Amino acid sequence: MMNSFVYMFKADGFWKKYFSLFGILFIANTLINCSGLFSNGGETSIWLYILLFAGLIVMFIPYGYSISLLKAKLDNASLNEIPSIDFRNNFISGFKVILSGLILFLAVILFVSLLFILNGYLYNFLGGFLSLITNILLFFGLFTVLFLFISMCCRYVVKPSFLNFLNFKAAIQLINSDVLKYFKSFLMFVLCSVILNMITVLSVSVLTKIGYFGLVIYCIIVSLIWAYQIYLYAGLFSHAVVSDKI
Repeated sequence: MMNSFVYMFKADGFWKKYFSLFGILFIANTLINCSGLFSNGGETSIWLYILLFAGLIVMFIPYGYSISLLKAKLDNASLNEIPSIDFRNNFISGFKVILSGLILFLAVILFVSLLFILNGYLYNFLGGFLSLITNILLFFGLFTVLFLFISMCCRYVVKPSFLNFLNFKAAIQLINSDVLKYFKSFLMFVLCSVILNMITVLSVSVLTKIGYFGLVIYCIIVSLIWAYQIYLYAGLFSHAVVSDKI
């Protein structure tokens, strides 16, 4: 599993692929962050939506590339070769996985909304104890989705389907093939996410205070981090499951 942190550096042509990915992420982050410059109090310019939408569209390519990278690692986790960016196919793959993820997102929103409605009803008529139960259910439900996320992603790569992220039963069955292995990778995934996101938050809190130059430096730092994350998570995810069981 620790090889996930360094395998990419052993691949031929890694830095060319890495900086190509960085360049795409930099364009996307710059567009998204610059869109905020066109919001002044309660007034917004049409350019805010144009730049934001353009940045999100560009992000389809890194999402799609992460799918092809994870597939390569699942096919042979010990292989250090990594695929090159294919703009057309990665864009299409990214668009499809975003749609699949949106279905899960909408299901989570519906689940949370129903629990909030139930929570308010129970609190008003039956007291705080049963209201506490709904809060526990909310936490358990959101944690379950987070815990199954790696398994869902691995299944999507091998068996792409728009409803893949709602197939909790299949995701659990894949985890059960090696629970300890999955749990170790999950903990490492969470730890890395917390550390890298803390760096991102600290960067934005400091660099955005020094004007446009700080905004550019922030976009560079975030893009460098996200590019490395894509390679790191592909390694961690591929080590989390038994690919033959998918």
